[in-house]
Parts: sequence; structure tokens; C-alpha cells
Amino acid sequence: MPNAEERIRRLLRAGEAVTRPALARQAGVSAVMAGRIVARLVARGEVEEAGRVPSGGGRPVMQYRVAAGYGRLVHFRVERAGHVLRGGAVVTDMRGEPLHRSREMSFAMLHAESLDDWLDANARRGGAPLRGITLSLPETLPPCGMEEHLAHRYGCPVRRINAALALAMRETRDDTLVLYLPRGGVPQGAHKRRGGTVPCGQLHLLPVQVPWEEMDYADATLVVETVSRLVMLLTCTLSPRRVALYADFWSGKLTTRIRYNCSAKLERCPNPPSLHFRPLPEEGMEAILARTAAR
Repeated sequence: MPNAEERIRRLLRAGEAVTRPALARQAGVSAVMAGRIVARLVARGEVEEAGRVPSGGGRPVMQYRVAAGYGRLVHFRVERAGHVLRGGAVVTDMRGEPLHRSREMSFAMLHAESLDDWLDANARRGGAPLRGITLSLPETLPPCGMEEHLAHRYGCPVRRINAALALAMRETRDDTLVLYLPRGGVPQGAHKRRGGTVPCGQLHLLPVQVPWEEMDYADATLVVETVSRLVMLLTCTLSPRRVALYADFWSGKLTTRIRYNCSAKLERCPNPPSLHFRPLPEEGMEAILARTAAR
């Protein structure tokens, strides 16, 4: 679980200007500790004052926000397009506002140094230091050592995120398993539990009837059986209270059949999870991933 300073830093990056009492409450720390942490972040130039607001009868209280000019963040995203990897990168300020986007990049394969030239040329424009790099890479991509290489070369945190992790971070209820089911792609999962969010790993390796990339979504029986099996396997492993399934192919008939199938498969489970079928966000996954990268 992140320490108190990291929790407060994430809260400041995630939203608008916020007061110290609100930070203390949301981070689960005392007001004194929140005040000390905010003072340290202000002294470093990472956080700035954002004006005072009424406090409900007492003296106005100061709000704080991330200082946009404290550094730069980079989010790099790659997807498979047949036998080629295609992607792009965006540089943002510390509040997630885009500063520079790459043209489409193409790779026959990815290796640890694939981004070095682009990052050297674009990530430090204006002299601002690079404060973090996030990577959205295909779930089926073999390890290439990119995270370790970039962290060593640029001296900043590097983390890998995916759509399921970004969607899970938006969930308001704890102990929620999020499954992202892209049409024509492999599933992604993330478990929001105990104040943190953890990716579920390579779900395409779980045994299902057909490879996810070859799924015929017109075959309702196949979709019902495959999705139900995925829910059953993860429920038996993680025991979530609820499962949120994001896809663009839901229908009333399909979700009813999946609910029935899951209830039959999990009839001996002492606490079967509730299922929530959700459409893909209208703003698009690329926008959600870029915003998540700034947190």
C-alpha cells in the first residue's frame, strides 16, 4: 500500500485544487501529518497554493494543486495491428495537460531501447525534468526489459498500465474486479481492493474455448460460455464482491444469459459476486489512459 506522502501526491494529481483537511480525510491520515506533507511538497515546488475558500463559518482555508511546471510526464501506448506494433506517445505537464504528441510510430518488435531517441528529442523540451513514464503495451507482448531500462536511463518512475487498471481506478466501490473485454483483443483485468489497484496479469493464458482474438461475437452461445468461464476462474481465485465488465457488445439477452450461466457455475461459492455490465466510456480509452498516466 502506498505511504502517506504518495497517497496525498496521487490525490493532488487526480483532481482539482483541494484543501489540507480534505487531503487528510481522503488519505486516511491526521490533519497534522497532511499539513507537514503538503508543506514539504510546496517547498520542493511540486505543489502550489491555489487560493482560499470559505470553511463554513471559520477562516478561509487554502487550497493546493499540483504545480504544472514541476516537470513532464510521458505516456506511451502501443497496440498490435496484424504483425506490426503501432503506437504513439504524449508528453503532458504534471496536471495531465498535453504538451506534445508523437506521430504514429511503427515497430516490427519492441526492445528496451525502442523509445530512447524519441524521449531524448521530445520529453525534456523547455528544460523541465522528466518525472514519470507510463507504458500501455499489449498483454501478449513478451518481456523486453523496457521498464527497467527507462527507469535507469532517465532516473524517474516507470510503470505499466492498461485499460482495466485505468477503469478500476475510477471505481468508487472497494473489492471490485474490473474486466475490460476489447472486441478482437485479449481481456484485461484489475482488482480494486484495500485502497489499491492491482492488475490481474495475462488473462489470455487462462483456458477458454477459443483464443480471444478469434472470438465470433455473433455467436452468442460462445460469448456467454467464454465470458462466464473467465468470471468463474477469477472469482474462485480473487473472491471479489462485485465484477464490473466493460465491453461494446452487451445486449439485454446476452447479459441475462451470462448472469444465469455464472450463477450456475458459482452455485457452491459461499459469496458469489454481483455482476455489472457496463458500456465502454464515451470519452474513449486513449483519453482515460492519458489522464491515468498523470496520477
